[in-house]
Amino acid sequence: MLSITCDNASPNDTMTTELTDLINSFPGDANRTCCFAHILNLVAKSIIRQFDVPKKHADMALDQE
Repeated sequence: MLSITCDNASPNDTMTTELTDLINSFPGDANRTCCFAHILNLVAKSIIRQFDVPKKHADMALDQE
C-alpha cells in the first residue's frame, strides 16, 4: 500500500496507526493524504454560510423580490 486518502477525522489517525501495525510496508502518517476535496468542501461551505438568511427572517426574505 502506497498511500491512504481520508478526511481529517480523528478516527482516521487511529486507522493509520493500526495499518502501520498490520501492514509492514505501510509507513504510517508519512503516507497519509488528507482529502483535498473534503477540505475544499469545508472551505466553500464556510464562505457560503455568510450569505445564509437567519431562520427567523427566512419567510420575510422569500416574500421580498
